[in-house]
Amino acid sequence: MPPPANRLNWDERHRAMLLEALLIWNGAVSAEDLGDCLDCGIDRAEQDLARYRALHPGCLIGDTGTYRASDQFEPSYLRGTVQEFLQVLRNVGDVAATPLSVVAAQVAPIELLQLPERAFDVRILQRMSTAIRNRRWLVVEYQSMSYPEPRRLRIAPHALAHAGRWHARAWSETHQAYRDFLLSRISGIPQLGNEVPDRTDDWEWSNLVSVRIGPHAGLSPAQQRVVEQDYGMRHGMLEATLRLALVPYYLRMMGVGRDDHLQPAAEQQIMLLNGSELASYDRLSGGGGHGD
Repeated sequence: MPPPANRLNWDERHRAMLLEALLIWNGAVSAEDLGDCLDCGIDRAEQDLARYRALHPGCLIGDTGTYRASDQFEPSYLRGTVQEFLQVLRNVGDVAATPLSVVAAQVAPIELLQLPERAFDVRILQRMSTAIRNRRWLVVEYQSMSYPEPRRLRIAPHALAHAGRWHARAWSETHQAYRDFLLSRISGIPQLGNEVPDRTDDWEWSNLVSVRIGPHAGLSPAQQRVVEQDYGMRHGMLEATLRLALVPYYLRMMGVGRDDHLQPAAEQQIMLLNGSELASYDRLSGGGGHGD
């Protein structure tokens, strides 16, 4: 009698995860395939299959050594989503590639186009984290796009955010306001300063707002339905609840804004539904409070 799924040890769970990866991404799993992925013998792979079938009866069908997912199959060790598959694929070719990424790479010839990560010294991230954790001032050399040369700023960071690029949310003594500072635009290593009085007045960071996106109104009903499917919309809408300070970044990532209705429907495809509401917060400018 195998142990319950929640009592499996790390190695057993890892083996079950690979089994599900083969089942979901390849469409079938056999002891031979599983043995190749786990670099173990057929006997050991057959034990893994037997344990999985005992723990999840009715989930696998087949009697020739090759099993497929039944109609009642639901993954227990993977999420089984497209996003998960893409995340695993990003590790293909990495020196630390996992067995999962090896399985994913065998599905079909796949090419991924990815935006380059904005590089910066990891010590900047470490110093930011220290300042946030210990509530300390930081002195940074910051290159904005409003000035030709870097400026020395004294900031008090309180949070980090990643929206395609790493930002620090901080009170700027120079601007006398909360601003977002790109870590990739900081030169050298920030200098830790004295302790900062505890502040809780970053209204744009503390308050949440809904952003609602739907198919472009100029699309036909059939086109709108396929756009809803593409974006995983519910009831004709994709709704995200975000910190107010992060709204401009989300709008930029989604490619929507106040003028969506003026764009050709076939090119724009989606549009911001509650632009008037967000405009009342002045969150459509796209500025995001950068440290310019």
